[in-house]
Amino acid sequence: MAFGKKQAKPTQKDFLAIDNRLAICKEYTRLWQEYFKFFSDSLVDKKISDRDEQAFMQIVNVLASNHFRYVEMVGDYFKGGDDILKVLTDTVSLNTLKTMSDAQFSKLQIEWHTLFIAMNKAIGKLNALVPPPVEPKAGKKAAAA
Repeated sequence: MAFGKKQAKPTQKDFLAIDNRLAICKEYTRLWQEYFKFFSDSLVDKKISDRDEQAFMQIVNVLASNHFRYVEMVGDYFKGGDDILKVLTDTVSLNTLKTMSDAQFSKLQIEWHTLFIAMNKAIGKLNALVPPPVEPKAGKKAAAA
């Protein structure tokens, strides 16, 4: 921004654009959290049903399909786009997760958590871009009364 020039007031269109970006990013982060519920605990002693495996594959597919859109919407506020893909590729199925060593499984959980924190930080930065609500001018209120 050049000195001496006023910064333009955000328009309704600007608000809708950031609001849309936020909605997409929040939904993706919510799905990322749902995805983690499948492997938040050890799977070693758990019986994995076909239904569980199918639900897991569905959420992985949704995350992978929407990855590009998420990365575009979050913009420069999030640098972990490639890391998301790595975690998704490392989790091809629940049975694959079940056969991971404890070290691999712990590393995967740490990677997931690190990304989840970064996603939420990005949402916070996007929230800061939301213009404050426009308050009606005093003259209009008085005329309406």
